[in-house]
Amino acid sequence: RGVSEVVRFGLTSRACSPSHIASAAAALAAQRLAGSAGNENTRFHDISFTHKQEESSHRTAHRQAREHARARGLRMGVALEELNAAVAARASADRVLELVRKQHWCVPEARLLAGRALSAGALLKAWDARVAEVASTGAADELATAAKRRDAAKRVFDKAVSDAVSLEAEVRRPAVATWHSRRRAAILKAHPEVAKLYGETWASPGACLALCALQAFVALRCLAPRDAEKPFDAYYLLRAAAWALTVGANAAFGAQALNHELSHAKTRWLAAPCALVASAMTTFPWFSYYFAGGHERHHLHVGTPRDADADALFWLWERQPVHRADVWGAGPKEPRPLTTLQRLGDSAAGGVAWASTVAAALPVAYAYSLLSCLKDDWNANKKETSFWLLESSASFLVFRALTRCCDGRAHAIAAVAYLAISAAASVGFLCHPCIGFWLMQHACATDADGDSRMAPAYSGPLVGPASTPKLDRLQPTLSYCGSDLWHWLTFQELRHLEHHDFPRIPWVRLPELARLAPEFYSADHVYHVPSIARLCGAWLGATREKFDFACRRRLVANARGRAVAQPLRYAAPP
Repeated sequence: RGVSEVVRFGLTSRACSPSHIASAAAALAAQRLAGSAGNENTRFHDISFTHKQEESSHRTAHRQAREHARARGLRMGVALEELNAAVAARASADRVLELVRKQHWCVPEARLLAGRALSAGALLKAWDARVAEVASTGAADELATAAKRRDAAKRVFDKAVSDAVSLEAEVRRPAVATWHSRRRAAILKAHPEVAKLYGETWASPGACLALCALQAFVALRCLAPRDAEKPFDAYYLLRAAAWALTVGANAAFGAQALNHELSHAKTRWLAAPCALVASAMTTFPWFSYYFAGGHERHHLHVGTPRDADADALFWLWERQPVHRADVWGAGPKEPRPLTTLQRLGDSAAGGVAWASTVAAALPVAYAYSLLSCLKDDWNANKKETSFWLLESSASFLVFRALTRCCDGRAHAIAAVAYLAISAAASVGFLCHPCIGFWLMQHACATDADGDSRMAPAYSGPLVGPASTPKLDRLQPTLSYCGSDLWHWLTFQELRHLEHHDFPRIPWVRLPELARLAPEFYSADHVYHVPSIARLCGAWLGATREKFDFACRRRLVANARGRAVAQPLRYAAPP
């Protein structure tokens, strides 16, 4: 029973790698092998357990995964392509079995197939040893029986691994990135002059330094007290908050936007220091977030389980804690009734409270998440951790220098409060309009779901859809098509469709891109967000639903449907 429990945890918990269940699966297979030694008609039985687990079971499984990986020195996760290549090249069973153990399986059905492969691999190794033992004795009948059972286990093993890889690859297929690349090819074919917009601009590092000067000026001059001995009180806090919610929020958002922009630059010797200084003026680690490589994976794998941005940040706005539907489709089909507390959290007031809590706690949540990942896998997270430590040190020095230049203790507290509230407002504190960017950029616009409560926030093509590749009637990346003032205040971050189509075009040239290819970017031909206020209102009023980041819930559900529809069952002969 204990072995079965461990295997059950490993096969059903979305949080853990199957590496920790290798020994348990082998032990279970050995038990089956011992129990069926005298049965000539033994069949291989699939490991199949329920998907419904209590939260404590998930935590137990995740802890066991970390302990097992540390004890055996396993690298947590390998590239799926490596496993796929080993299967295609008909590598040895030992090699394939090792890669299956180390693989991260995102899809529940793939985890079940991986568990089947682990057990079948253990059976295969046991029967290989048995065949070698019997061959040395020369018993022909017993050798034939052992070889027959070994071949049956080999067929089950090969089939389970092949099906698991096929299913996982189908779900991981970068459909959104491919859609953007095909759009890029179509635009360049129709408008070759767009290629002249490629390159870098001095506007980004210059804007970084200008924003730092603006934040320092407001903190040191605009918030300077008339009386240096005056204590910090509620009026002083309101004064700092007023500056933060107006000037400071846009400046802090600009620091994030320019870190995002400079992370695409090739001249890192200039881009990285400017981005680091701008990020140090906020309380959020934008420098480590964008420059450590996670954002590159976002562009390559947006809308798939490998999208780092989605799991690290955007799930916070994708749904509140009361929305328990599994993004990979393993959650209940019918939503459960909400309790009174959950209904309150799913109301408009609860949405504001949730957005404010997320904005205030984001630096701590990021640090906790990063250190937890570092504990599990040092090599995969050491770069981002070193960047985070560097940025934390820079932020400490910047804040220390600012407070030393303040006139008294109250002024120093007001300056720090101004910078902290500015940073929080830039990601949605009190549902500040800056939250619109986080809600808009990869919201899923579609005409295939008339029941979506977020649908009123998006406007469909006013004339007709652009003549670009289709993606299951979905548009996973949106742009704002309203006031030009908003575009310049946000450093063109609201032109996100243009950015994902052409990440090598700097932000100051994105308006020119939209002008050169209107049939691909104008409101007449693409889904767009006409109003940030309407978007925020829809998000606050959308109960049991916030938004589907890059359409990944719909895309993954469609991919799982296609993959699961394939024949995955296999019954070994007697």
